[in-house]
Amino acid sequence: MRARLIGDVTIGLAQLIRAVPFWRVRVASAMRHYGLTVGALAAISAAKDPAGTALVDDAGPLSYAELDRQADDLAAALAGRLPSGEATLGVLCRNGRSFVLAVIAGARLGAEVILLNTEFSPSELAAVIRDERVQLVLRDGDDLAALPADVSAFDLEAHLSASLTERGAAGPTAHAAAKPNPHRRSWRPSPEGRSRRRGLRDGWGRSTRRGRLVVLTSGTTGPAKGAHRGKVRLAQAIPITTLVRRIPLRAGGPMILTPPLFHGFGLGFLALGLAFGLPVVLSRRLDAVRVNEWLATHRGCLLVGVPPVLARIERAGGATGAGGHVAAVVSGAGLLHPSVAARLTASYGRVLYNLYGSSEEGWSTLATPADLAAAPGTIGRPAAGVKVSVLDDDGHPVGPGRVGHLCVGSRLEFSHYTGGGRRRRLGGLSDSGDLGHRDDDGRFFIDGRADDMVVTGGENVFTTEIEDVLLSHPAVAEARVDGLPDKEFGIRLEAYVVPAGSAPTADLERELTTFAQARLARFKVPRRIRTVDCLPLTATGKHSRGVT
Repeated sequence: MRARLIGDVTIGLAQLIRAVPFWRVRVASAMRHYGLTVGALAAISAAKDPAGTALVDDAGPLSYAELDRQADDLAAALAGRLPSGEATLGVLCRNGRSFVLAVIAGARLGAEVILLNTEFSPSELAAVIRDERVQLVLRDGDDLAALPADVSAFDLEAHLSASLTERGAAGPTAHAAAKPNPHRRSWRPSPEGRSRRRGLRDGWGRSTRRGRLVVLTSGTTGPAKGAHRGKVRLAQAIPITTLVRRIPLRAGGPMILTPPLFHGFGLGFLALGLAFGLPVVLSRRLDAVRVNEWLATHRGCLLVGVPPVLARIERAGGATGAGGHVAAVVSGAGLLHPSVAARLTASYGRVLYNLYGSSEEGWSTLATPADLAAAPGTIGRPAAGVKVSVLDDDGHPVGPGRVGHLCVGSRLEFSHYTGGGRRRRLGGLSDSGDLGHRDDDGRFFIDGRADDMVVTGGENVFTTEIEDVLLSHPAVAEARVDGLPDKEFGIRLEAYVVPAGSAPTADLERELTTFAQARLARFKVPRRIRTVDCLPLTATGKHSRGVT
């Protein structure tokens, strides 16, 4: 195990250095001015490969040079709207260039950037804006929640449209016309661009926060709140070396990024895409048909998503012949049921990876295709520099096979929530809120969140176990189990399933009840199984509990 981690760090760091060559003068300048931020990565990528494709969204492709220039333009436009010194920006954007430009511009202004959930209700949005003391909200569309009347807004769609109109009237800019030199892959901004950057740095470079990003918790167990991190340090790259070492990040291969960028899972892979020169494919709304077209027509794709979303993409693909084109499928930010993992592997080959992490602790473990073949459902082993333990209520380790609190110690751990406070600690580690176990080979498993365990008739039941049994039936595409109040049992179990390729029928409901009775203890069998056309998803792609 130790040799494996040393290998991950050594080889992973070498790959990171090749992708982000810290010793180059222009790269060092970007790091000095913008810190270790997405803003710095955009500047580095523009210097390395200006004509390379950075993003492909609903509006089309965008090169690294254009991304860098447009981010500078946006930062200059925002500078006059914000108070001098430290400022707090809110970003309320769906996946696309508007979000990416907003985050880069915020980093270059040295502002604290709060990533807002696009599915917030007006009251939830108002509460977060108040608690995080947001001074200006950048938004890109009128399909999002209305802002409080006393909050200033900046329309990114209008800004980008006006910018394109100005460029069309003035002709190509020096940035747009820049051509890569085949003998020296570098790029210099125009004199106007250099002057603009100097002005931004002179006004904002002394900020102590250096473009800090604040990712909100999901809010599934209470109001969403900011998970703040301290100063970014190079040592925090150590856990990332395992991911870089194990997952094939090939320059030029498209990364189809389906998680929302306001979530840490999506944001982290956006940063990897910028660092490694992977064109990042984004869309405001999930379009499973379009994703499958990309998979079928572009070789070396990296598909990233939450398990329910990946399952829908695989189901919509049919016989597209995409399997041989996919370099890797990365699942994260949710429980990967063994049955779903088996379907993804059957369609795309042994290229499935399972990540485990959280907004608070960052990325913690990785299961490779070999791990998933040997132990379906595993979240794998800890990343380099991360300690993971299964502990009892008193903080003592439990043996293999026993369920306990999954606790994590990581260099990526957050410092505090908005308003103060941290997660509960056990045995010197942070309690993730998940219950899990490990096997004799050191692989970890999630049995469910602590709040997913229900007590029905005096028995402890994990709803995830029942879901996986139902998903193993060939006629079931999706499944969700809820614990609902019951006068007799305290809690009763009800299941909702989406049939695979057939209309909901009462016969299937009876068949699934018999199927569950043959595989589950009596107290685990749902009192009722209902077939539905679809199961609603949250903004992060997880099933919405209690909503059908």
